[in-house]
Amino acid sequence: MSGAEHVVIIDSSPINRRLLQVILQKEGFETTATNHAMEAFPLVVERQPSLVVMDLALPGIDGLELCHMLKTNNITQHIPIIVISSRTRGADVMNALEAGAFDFIKKPIDQMEVLARVRSALRQRSYEKQLLDMAVRDSLTNLYNHGLIMELLGKELYNSFRRQRPLVFVMIDVDHFKSINDNFGHQAGDSVLKGLAKLLEETLRRGDYLGRYGGEEFAMVFPGLDRENGALLCERLRKKVEEFCFIHDDTTIPVTISMGAFVAGFEREWNAKEVVLLADKALYTAKESGRNRVEWS
Repeated sequence: MSGAEHVVIIDSSPINRRLLQVILQKEGFETTATNHAMEAFPLVVERQPSLVVMDLALPGIDGLELCHMLKTNNITQHIPIIVISSRTRGADVMNALEAGAFDFIKKPIDQMEVLARVRSALRQRSYEKQLLDMAVRDSLTNLYNHGLIMELLGKELYNSFRRQRPLVFVMIDVDHFKSINDNFGHQAGDSVLKGLAKLLEETLRRGDYLGRYGGEEFAMVFPGLDRENGALLCERLRKKVEEFCFIHDDTTIPVTISMGAFVAGFEREWNAKEVVLLADKALYTAKESGRNRVEWS
């Protein structure tokens, strides 16, 4: 088992916590353990583990309440939870599952049962992640698709206003993309889009977002970036694309991009539609002004 799989253990008994850690660490899992429900919630949010294993009898708040909190939070709702408890009545099992638990293990702990159920939960998580990626990823570039990048823009605009920080949104269009398809073929066009997606990804900071807006257009969201630093980043990116050597079937394809950008200040709360319209207006100006340039609204 890969050590990349991280499990958070929440149990009030030091003996049970240690036993679970020994069982899981022996199989290559990384573990973090705590004995208090109120400490557990921020821990899970911060660590983003692959799995949570928790007892129902916890100090602070009841384990069922913690389970419900984790499964109704946007950040932690996709993390599977295995409940371990000495409460063995059918009603207890049903309550745990209804609160969002993936599985239920009865105490005393059996090593083989723990490992079997942990592996089952991780297989299910991997399967669900694949389905989620298929729903939100562009099939050609593997970037976020149009729907998700717009959803993320809306979320970050809300955060921008709440935290009083600016946000830069950028629309990108591949110049003369139809000519690339006509002169080099559609496979070459696809190759350019995939290469450009990889190039754009390399510029992202932690917390930035990149998506394929549609066709030969891309969208980038830069939370916390102001106009001055946004202009420097966009110009550096434009130049990087212009100087990059796109090659398909041993043929070099010249590629440039036009960029339309808008900085959403925090003096008021912006919505995604108006920000997109303003960035798109700037993109239109960039294309009408000769392409291979950055324009701002």
